[in-house]
This record gives sequence, C-alpha cells and structure tokens, in this order.
Amino acid sequence: MPFENEKTFVRMQVAGKEEEFHKQYESALREASNYLRKEYPIIIGSEIYENEKFKDISPIDGAEIATFQVTSKENVAKAITMLDQGWRNWYNLGYVERARILLKAADKISQEKFKLSAILTYENGKNRTEAMADVDEAIDFIRYYSLNLIENQGFHKVTGKGYDNEESFSVMKPYGVFAVIPPFNFYAITVGMTVGPLVVGNSVLLKSSSDIPVATYLTVKYFHESGVPKDALAFLTGAGSVVGKEIADNDRVAGVVFTGSREVGMNLYRSAQSKRPKPVITEMGGKDAVIVTAKANIQKAVEGVTRGAFGYAGQKCSATSLVYVESTVYDEFCSKLVERVKGITPDDPRKKETFLNPVINKAAFDKFATLSQKFKDYGNVAVGGHVIDRAGYYVEPTVILDAKRESPVVKEELFLPVLCVMKVNSLKEAVEEINSSDYGLTGGIFTEDPAEIKYYFDNVQVGVIYANRERGATTGAMVGSQPFVGWKLSGISGKGTGSYYYLPQFLREQSQTIAH
Repeated sequence: MPFENEKTFVRMQVAGKEEEFHKQYESALREASNYLRKEYPIIIGSEIYENEKFKDISPIDGAEIATFQVTSKENVAKAITMLDQGWRNWYNLGYVERARILLKAADKISQEKFKLSAILTYENGKNRTEAMADVDEAIDFIRYYSLNLIENQGFHKVTGKGYDNEESFSVMKPYGVFAVIPPFNFYAITVGMTVGPLVVGNSVLLKSSSDIPVATYLTVKYFHESGVPKDALAFLTGAGSVVGKEIADNDRVAGVVFTGSREVGMNLYRSAQSKRPKPVITEMGGKDAVIVTAKANIQKAVEGVTRGAFGYAGQKCSATSLVYVESTVYDEFCSKLVERVKGITPDDPRKKETFLNPVINKAAFDKFATLSQKFKDYGNVAVGGHVIDRAGYYVEPTVILDAKRESPVVKEELFLPVLCVMKVNSLKEAVEEINSSDYGLTGGIFTEDPAEIKYYFDNVQVGVIYANRERGATTGAMVGSQPFVGWKLSGISGKGTGSYYYLPQFLREQSQTIAH
C-alpha cells in the first residue's frame, strides 16, 4: 500500500465535515474521563506496581490526571534483561511480519485517535487541532517506517561478485536492546522513536515522559494487542535519573534514542559510550530563526512567524524563536506582528476557539516568571511578558523587539512563547548570524525573490528549512515529505526522522559470502 499522511482535520475540513470533527472530539473529551484519575502500572512482561508513585498533572488547571509508578533501579534492570532475552524471537519473525504487526497497531491508533487526542489535551495541554495533528503524525511514523522496511526488503540485498564462484550479500541486523527516552511535547516523537528500532527487530525499553504517560501507556497496550511480544517492548515511568543511569551502566543496552535538552543529551551520549561504542541517536533542540527580507510578503511573514512562534506555546523544538528583519521593512513587519500577537489570548485548550494553550507544568511556568522579570533588560517588550493569574499554567505570548544579541532569550532555547526580533542590513548578515549559533534544527525565510531563496538554501547551516511557509515559518514537518534532522548541537546522527535514512541507524551491516 502506498504511504499517505493521515491529516484528519484537513481531510474532514476539505470534505465539509469540520463540525463533525468538533463533535467527535468533544465526545472524546467526555469519554476521556474514563481514563483519568486512575493508577497505571509499568509493563515489564506483566503489569507491575511500585511502592513509590507520582502524579500526572494537567497544565489546564493543575488537577491530578492519574497516578503512575516511579520505577526502581531493580525493575529497570529486570526490564533490560527481559528485552535482551526477547529481541531475537521478535527479529526472527521476519521483516514482513514485524511490519504487518505495526501496521495493525497504526490502524488501532487511527481508530482511537479522537480519544488519544482528547487525552493529550488533558495531559500536555494541546488544543484540539494540535492534539489531533500529533496523533496523526504518530500514525504516519508507524506506517512510513513499516512500509519503508518492506520496500527495502528488510535492508537485505545481493552485492557484486568478487569471484565467479562466490555469492555475496549485505544483511542489516538489529543491535539488541534500544532504550528510548522521549520528550513531553510530542506524542508522535514518542511513537516514532519507539517504532524505528522496534520494526527492524530490536527490542525497546520505553521510558515515558512524566507529562504524557496515559497516552503512552495506552499506545504500548495497543502495540501488545496488535502482536508486539511483551518481551520486545517494555513501558517504564518515573525518575529519568534512575532509568538513565541504569541505561548508561547496563552492558545489555545496545543503543539509545533521545529527544530533549542539549545538556541531558550530551551527558547521555558521553555516559552511554563510556564502556564501548554504541549508537546514541539524539535530537537536542534548537534556536530556530526566520529571515524576513525587503522582498518579502510582509503579511504572509507575520502569519507564518506568529504560528511558528506561538503554536503550542512555543514548546516545540522547531518553534520560531528569532526573527531577523531587513532594516527597510523592519518597522512595517514589527507593527503588523505586534498587532497580530495582541489578538492572541491564552485559554483552556478544550475550548473550540483556543489557539494558545498553557505551558506544560509548574517548572515551565516558573521559568517564564523568572525570565519575565528581566525581559526589559533584553529588549523592547512590545507584547506580553507576564504570567496570568488563574488555575493552570498560563503565560502571555511575548514579543521582544530590538533584542540584544548576547541575552539569554536570544542565545538559549527557552521552550516558551517568547519571540525575539532583530534588525539586519542584508540577507548575508542574517545568514551569518544564524550560522554562528550552536544549534541548527529548523529555519525559514520570507522573500518573493527566488535568488534569495537559493542563497539561503545554499548557505544556511540548518537541518530543516522552509521558504514562505505561512502555516508555520519553522514548524509542521510532515512525515515522508520533510525529514526532521538537527545539525550541529541540535543532533548527532545527521539523519532525519520520517525519512529513508532513519531506520538503518538501528541496524548494523553484516557481509555474508558463500563460495561454491
């Protein structure tokens, strides 16, 4: 079957069924209560309850959603031992059967997508269209990787004959146990990071983000129900420090997949390879910049920047964080941007009309509150800059004009709805400023001049780049269309998710020759 993106909201909108989308989502919101305020186990072959627990808290109102286990060091080790014993049987099913099982899981998630979207709204605060797009992308990852594996015949191929009496083959084989450590912000990333190593025959220890454990737990159950052996996929929750240390120290862990901060990612990279080389595949965020040239469609640029900066409250590694505007259009762009952002009010993401949601948790809220005390030192605060006094974790969308180049809001990844705008004299100057950053994840340009687009594409040191993208200047990569890859400190492997090159990272090559 050919790959197609799920795109639920877009398809229903085009079909004239937008109101039906909202009805199904609101019905799912009511149904979601059946999955909240419960206690959930970890899964290591069977369901296990620990002595120590933690609460899953909704950013919407600070209410408790569910109770989860803090996995002990002993149970992390138990999971790794089980997975080390189980991966060979999973691999020996063959690539066609593994892909079939995961395609079945994708169909199950598709059937449950409104329920999962509603649960994500409660857990990580996404509005309905963002939540549905997240679940859609998860489905896309499963289908794309499964079909990619089949298309490439399990990455087995006949090679050339060195001698007439010899047959030679290149066979890609799994490593064994992969530990998967995903972020809170995208359920799709959790699923994609899990399916990549799993579909090619590795076993997976999935350590869920503590902010979306309900959706992750249900997904692991769907995988098991679809035919993934329980000794090929374990589900753990709890302290990242405990799980991470055991992952780094345990020789049975053959590889690690991580998405998160630069500091944690680099520490994990070093510690995981302290005893012997192993694949450590990371995506470590970005400081994503947009260039608006004098030849831009300003209105299109304003819309693309606004959506890129404030979609999901800036809590995307691809979120637009910086804008470099040519001096001749700087005032016009800033005036229209400020007017546009003033019309955005953070609100309950369960509401149909909400665009800007709360930030994920109290730590993010407190980070914004602390930074906000110094915003005026970093530039001209034209919009926002304050926390909102209500239940939940709501903050104002913030635009800082004439931001100071060396300030933390310009240099550091914030993961908050904060946008910095700066003036440049030329496209070349803007590209040089972007290339001076340690990060290189996503970026964008607005210009109606094809020569400027070519210059930008040829010279900018960023993994995912867009030109004139009104739906999101730096965000919204689609599986199968825009591989998502970080350069420099934004990533380690140089290979993108949702692309042909992703799966071979979880395999090692064996050369096989038979002489006759």
